[in-house]
Amino acid sequence: MYYRDGEYYELKPSQTSFYFIVALILNAFGNGLSVASNMGSAPWTAGAANLAHLTGWPISLFLMLISTTVAVANLFFADDFDLRRLIGNVFFGVAFSFLVGFFTSFFTHLGVTTLPLAWRIPIDLFAVMNVGIGISIYQRVNLIMHPIDDLTNILRFKYFRGNASKAQMSNFVVAIAISLTCFLFSHQLVALNIGTAFSFFFQGKIIAIADRRVFPHLVHGDLNRIHRIRKTNA
Repeated sequence: MYYRDGEYYELKPSQTSFYFIVALILNAFGNGLSVASNMGSAPWTAGAANLAHLTGWPISLFLMLISTTVAVANLFFADDFDLRRLIGNVFFGVAFSFLVGFFTSFFTHLGVTTLPLAWRIPIDLFAVMNVGIGISIYQRVNLIMHPIDDLTNILRFKYFRGNASKAQMSNFVVAIAISLTCFLFSHQLVALNIGTAFSFFFQGKIIAIADRRVFPHLVHGDLNRIHRIRKTNA
């Protein structure tokens, strides 16, 4: 939904496509770059990276398995069986998983993993910020979302009164538990570092700031619901 000069407008298909593609690429780019830097990824990506490290299977596979599982769980958290939401979540999760795999391989091939620590830390923080900005954009577009980000949206507005930080941190707890469980078996942790801590404590704040600063006229909401409220209050 778009807000300008005191009025709300539905996004045109071309606008929806533009914002969605920008958001998807930003998110996958940030996740792939953070994995390649090996200085800490967003907790769910770190969980998938540790599962991949433990088993030797591709990270894309675990990203897809996690996204599909969370997509089903969202139906219960939202307390609404929405087939469109489920299909959209799964589709997004699969596309996102392949893109993250591509960007991870691309940046690893460029040698990001072998850069000095002084370079990899700011690169990683930059990557995590891109993830938060991407999430902010497609949560506001609200076309289809990654299941994990849809879960954050559900928790944010259904359980935490719009607080993005609390919603983000609550679902990160499970992701970090996955990485720690892998550590019990492999005795090694990958993609879990300063960037993970930064993501855990600040990604919700980054999303909230991006809501106001990045494409600020793009807002959360349902135009039909706003019209109903206005009609009721008239």
